[in-house]
Amino acid sequence: MKKLLILLLLSINTLPYTIAQQTNSSRFSKIVIDPGHGGDKPGAKGKRSLEKDINLAVSLKLGELINNHLPGVKVVFTRTKDVDVDLINRSRLANREKADLFISIHCNAAPNRTAYGTETFVMGLAKSQANIEAAKKENADILTEANYAENYDGFDPNSPESNIFFALYQNAYLEQSLSLADKMQKHYTANTKLYDRGVKQAPYLVLYKTSVPAVLTEIGFISNEREEKYLNTEKGQYEIAASIFQAIFNYKNRIEGKRIATPSISELIPQKVIREEQERIKREEEERRIKEEQDRIAFEKQKEIEAQQQGKEAKEKDSIETEEETNGVVYRVQVFVDKAKLSKEDSRLKDLEDVWMYKDDKMWKYTTGNYNNFNQANEYRISLKDKGYKDAFVVIFHKNKRISLERAKELEKNNN
Repeated sequence: MKKLLILLLLSINTLPYTIAQQTNSSRFSKIVIDPGHGGDKPGAKGKRSLEKDINLAVSLKLGELINNHLPGVKVVFTRTKDVDVDLINRSRLANREKADLFISIHCNAAPNRTAYGTETFVMGLAKSQANIEAAKKENADILTEANYAENYDGFDPNSPESNIFFALYQNAYLEQSLSLADKMQKHYTANTKLYDRGVKQAPYLVLYKTSVPAVLTEIGFISNEREEKYLNTEKGQYEIAASIFQAIFNYKNRIEGKRIATPSISELIPQKVIREEQERIKREEEERRIKEEQDRIAFEKQKEIEAQQQGKEAKEKDSIETEEETNGVVYRVQVFVDKAKLSKEDSRLKDLEDVWMYKDDKMWKYTTGNYNNFNQANEYRISLKDKGYKDAFVVIFHKNKRISLERAKELEKNNN
C-alpha cells in the first residue's frame, strides 16, 4: 500500500501539466470507445443475452454515428469483436492514442430484477455501498489477468484502502468527466424511456490511469426483462448510441468554443431501423391480437362444454326425481358401488335394465329394475346371479330416499 500511495501522489502532482497541455489545444480529434468485457469474460447475464454482446453492438453503432456525423474525429475501439482485453490495456490504449475522451460502455445487473435505468460513473470515491459493490464487480475481472498485482500497483478489488487510493487518481479530470457524464444522462432521458439514475463516482479500474476525461456508462439493466428486451433491439441500441453521440457532440462544441446545432435523434437513427422497429411492433401487436382472440374462443368453447355438461346432469337429476316422486315406493336391485359416477352407456351397465344410480356417503351406488313389490324385485335379483351379480340385493326407495322394508309395507298399507 505504501508503494501505491507514493505512485498516486506522484501521478496526482503530474496530472495538472497533462491537463494544461490538453486545455491549450482546442481541437477535439480522437475518442476511444471501450465495449466492456468480452471473450471469456461475458459480464452480466440476462435471460436471453450476454452483456458483452450488447456492449459491443452499441459501441459499434456509436462509432458509426461518429464517423458519419463527425468526420474530423477519429474513433479507436479497445475491441471490435468478441475478445478479452485486460483493463489496464484499455486505459493504456487511450493514453497511447492521446485521445480526447474515453467512454466505457456496460450493462447493469442486480439481484433485484425490478431494478432499472441508466447511470454514468466517473473515477472517484464511491459515496454509497451500492456504488462500491458495482465497482468491485467490474474490477474483479483483473483477478484472471496475468501480473495483475504488478500492473495495478498491488490493487486488491476487495480492499477498502485500495478503492480509496485509486479514487484519488483521476480527480484532476473530474470536471471534464462529470460534464460529459451529465450530458449523457440528460440525452438518455430525452431519447429513451430509460430512468435516469444519475451521475456517480466510483473507483473503476478501467478508468484508472486513463489520462484523459473518461466515463463508464451503464446503459440499462440486463437483469430487468423489459430493459433486456429493449437493449437487444436495433432501435434501442441506436437510441442509446445516439444519446451518447449527442453528449459527445455537445462536449466537443464546448471544448472548441463552437455553437453548432446538435443532430436530432431522427437524423441519427437510420430510417431502415425505424421502419423495421415499426414493423416489429405491428407484428407483435398482431400476434398479441391473434392470441387474445384464440384465448377468447377457447374460453367460450370451454364455457359451452361446461354448460352442456351441467344441463345434462340437471336433466338426469330431474328425470330421477320425477320418476321417484311419480312411482312412490320403488323396489330395485343394487348391483355394485363405485367412487366414480358412470355414464349409463358404460360397459358395466349395458346388460342391465332401468339403471338408476344414487350417491350415498361419497360413493355412487348402482341399481337396476323398477318394481312395485318386493317379490318381483327379488326374482329379478335371483336372475342376475347368472350374469355375475352374486352379491346383488333388493333396495327400496320412496321419494328419492332409501327406506327399510318395514317402512315400505307401512306406506303401502296407508296408501291402500
